[in-house]
This record gives sequence, structure tokens and C-alpha cells, in this order.
Amino acid sequence: MKAATAELSMSWQAFAVLSLSLVIITLPDFAFATNDDISLTICNAAAMFTGNAGRGLATIGISILGVGALLGKVSWGLAMIVGIGIAILFGAENIIMGMGLGAGSFSGCPPPTE
Repeated sequence: MKAATAELSMSWQAFAVLSLSLVIITLPDFAFATNDDISLTICNAAAMFTGNAGRGLATIGISILGVGALLGKVSWGLAMIVGIGIAILFGAENIIMGMGLGAGSFSGCPPPTE
């Protein structure tokens, strides 16, 4: 009975390794899929966050947070965390390019089509 259980366990492990290998091999294809509706929606959402509306909201948010921190209503730690979060949000594309994940034929979101 133990031999059958060990063989079944080995079969599941082999199946798991093969499945994970298949997923890892196909991941680059998923990463560069920019012609479907989901990726266009995500690109449009990212453009809204980093566009003029996002910059305006970030400016207002930082201003309010700074005044709240100066008046003692908001902790300085929270103000720093929000500031770092906004910096990461607006610098995300540069961070991705710096990590080498944006190399290759992908050059960002495609231009909007009408």
C-alpha cells in the first residue's frame, strides 16, 4: 500500500512540475498581449492615474496631508507613506523599465483608437 501511495505522490509532483513549467513558459506571451480589451482597459486606467487628473488629485492630496501633518492631525509617518506611494505610482513605468521588464518589442500602451 505504501508503494502505491508513494507512486501516486510522485505522479502528482511530476504533474505539478510540468504544469508550472508550462505556465512559466507561456508567461511572456501573456505579458505582451496588448491587443485585447482587458489590457486596453488597464492601460486606460493607468493613463488616468498618471495623467493630468491624477497629477491634480495627487497635488491636492499631498497639500491636504501636509497641512494635516503640520497641524498634528496626521502622523508624519502616514504623510511619508502616502508621499512615497504617489512617487511610486508616477514612477512605476520607469521602475519597470529599470528592472528590464519593459525591454523588447513592448513600448507601453498602444495609442487610443477611435
